[in-house]
Amino acid sequence: MLMQAFGWVDTYQSLIFPWAFTAFGTFLLRQFFRAVPRELQEAARIDGAGELRIFLRIMLPLARPALGVLAVFTFINYWNSFLWPLIMINDVTARGTVPLGLQLFFGQNGNQWHLVMAASVVSILPTLLLLIALQKHLVKGIATAGLAGR
Repeated sequence: MLMQAFGWVDTYQSLIFPWAFTAFGTFLLRQFFRAVPRELQEAARIDGAGELRIFLRIMLPLARPALGVLAVFTFINYWNSFLWPLIMINDVTARGTVPLGLQLFFGQNGNQWHLVMAASVVSILPTLLLLIALQKHLVKGIATAGLAGR
């Protein structure tokens, strides 16, 4: 009903904005920033840096592994999303997501399994490319996950 009140039914905004900020992302980044030693922030304050500069120059570069992990998890979760796009999108052929497109292979005339399997393999490629591109950050994020500064 909220998406209808905004006029976002059958738009890309209805697919993006509700999932842009999640509790998982908030919790993951909170836990990461709590693990960063306070001495780094205090040293920057002594050197005359303000809060924005501390965040942009110190905290954000340190958070690259956590942001990489969050990007991969979020992308995989919403790339495979089926129910929300099914509710929000009226014309599947115009704005449908990959799982909705895969559903189009099943119909009254039977299932063409060879086409379903080929489309499934093609739908895996963006996720696989993202994992390969962010592999360094993922390994670093997992390796530093247990180091706590506070």
